[in-house]
Amino acid sequence: DQRGESRLRRQRSPMARLTALVGLCAALGVRAQASEQALEMGKLRSAFVNEDSFQYYIVQVPSSSNAIKVKLVPSYGDPDVYLSFSAPEPDDLTATWVMDDVGAEEQVIKRDAVDFCTGEPCMLHISVYGYDESEYMVGVFDASSTTLKIESECAPGCKQDMIADGVCQPACKTSSCYDDGGDCDKQNCAPGCDEGWVGDEYCDEACFVEACNWDGGDCSENSGCNTGCLPEYINDGECDSECNVAACSFDGDDCFHGATECYGEADGSDYRGAKNSTKSGKECQAWDAQFPQQHTRTHLNYPSGGLGGHNYCRNPDGETAPWCYTVDMELRWEYCNVAQPWQHCKQNEVPLATQQAGAVQCLNPTQPPSGPLPRFEAACGNGESHADVCSRTCCNAAKAAAAYCANDEIHSGRHQDYKMKIAFSMLKQGCNSCEAFSDFFGNAHLLDGLGLGSKGMYRFVDSFGFKLLVASFLIMLIMLCVIAASIARYVWQRRQYAMPESAV
Repeated sequence: DQRGESRLRRQRSPMARLTALVGLCAALGVRAQASEQALEMGKLRSAFVNEDSFQYYIVQVPSSSNAIKVKLVPSYGDPDVYLSFSAPEPDDLTATWVMDDVGAEEQVIKRDAVDFCTGEPCMLHISVYGYDESEYMVGVFDASSTTLKIESECAPGCKQDMIADGVCQPACKTSSCYDDGGDCDKQNCAPGCDEGWVGDEYCDEACFVEACNWDGGDCSENSGCNTGCLPEYINDGECDSECNVAACSFDGDDCFHGATECYGEADGSDYRGAKNSTKSGKECQAWDAQFPQQHTRTHLNYPSGGLGGHNYCRNPDGETAPWCYTVDMELRWEYCNVAQPWQHCKQNEVPLATQQAGAVQCLNPTQPPSGPLPRFEAACGNGESHADVCSRTCCNAAKAAAAYCANDEIHSGRHQDYKMKIAFSMLKQGCNSCEAFSDFFGNAHLLDGLGLGSKGMYRFVDSFGFKLLVASFLIMLIMLCVIAASIARYVWQRRQYAMPESAV
């Protein structure tokens, strides 16, 4: 199978337009593209990455390789890896595969996977992002002749995901397992929860477990309902597998536990039922899982598709009927045997997907406020962090807010101002592939083509001298207006008191 993974406008014053142009000039060109360092196949490279920073690599994959295995072994910190064969310096928006778990990780990519080697020579682009300040080893290996298992053991009793997870595993304290990534030199209460994080008044997801006393109350005054299920995950619009348990009320309404088999669209795109097997009886793979089938049909990429931490049949991408990936290594995906549209709908019943879409408002005055606009602001933050601004979560939240806030007369101004702020931040951070800002990026690239997007221009625009120059220009403009008004008044008075020629 080769599935393709593939309003209202505010009127601004001249001063606001000038400010927007200044901001656009400042945003263009600020983030210099770091060169990609060459990696050698079959070897691990040791490196360091600062917090909220990237290290970029590129490796040539031999045409004889039927599969590759990417290894990440952190010594400390929490590095994430983004992989792509088509996008240089990939990030959360452009990567095809993401490795963002805690501890050592392996990603096996087969040649028959979509987007594997888009041409020859086959080049894999790798970005290592420092969620925290991190030291790590990264490498790419030929996996053609190995049994392709994601959780393969590097030593008896030690799986790859047990290395450098913050917990000492005696079975992993061998050279083949990198001495457990140094875990036996320190003792943490949970994988990825470093000493000193508990009770530091900052919510750390890795520490929000019972063994760490639920992060010492940093995330919530109450105890958690399940490991990894933060309080804000429940009823946040995404089905989280950690919260999809009875103790967490099945993630509120996010995992469709109250849904029936009723749907109305001919292609089943609004199906939110609980069918989780295919026509041939194969069990469906959970949408948030990447084994045995690797894919990009996730909630992040299809936020309105009803996906997430469950294995119910869905149709997020325009197929002819609901389908799912299977847990069978020999069968990648198959259609599901769901009923016909409206067949299981009671009298006057409205499909759940339609109900949910119709109930969305730009901002709900709850405590705290909820809705697309608050989610947009929470997802993208203050615009200073690359991890927030250049994330698929931020992009999806921006698209949702645009759909529901553009014609909201009360909140459209707040939405427009924040959207402009994030657009500038995206340009500064060097990520300009979010569809929600395509018009803005197009104008930015136009200015860039006129030579207004250079780093020198940014430094000048961001300098005190430029701010002083703008202030001086505005003062001069005001003075000219005052002088022009005085001259006009003088001329008018002269005409009023001018003596008629007949009186001479």
